[in-house]
Amino acid sequence: MIITDAQHLLDDKGAMAALRGPAKALAEFHADVIAYATDFDDSGVRQPLCFKCKKDTVKAGLAQDDAIVWRCPRCDVEGRISNWQGTLWDLSDRPETPTGRPV
Repeated sequence: MIITDAQHLLDDKGAMAALRGPAKALAEFHADVIAYATDFDDSGVRQPLCFKCKKDTVKAGLAQDDAIVWRCPRCDVEGRISNWQGTLWDLSDRPETPTGRPV
């Protein structure tokens, strides 16, 4: 199981830290998982492709403790992401437009 604190992926301004190679790819995967799992309005965020097998999309959702849990059904890699609230990829508190749809 891959256990991630989302704050460890960020720089001091809250953007993705300057990472390279496999570390950057894994950080981007985690950002995609956060966006997908917090898209409660189903605005069309696509399921992320597994970073390991790259053959299937991961399933993701919220655990009782508000961590994001994810799993690839093909290769069985799984993980938990904590401290994702308020990151740039957290779509749970998007403001609404006058039409009632998220921005």
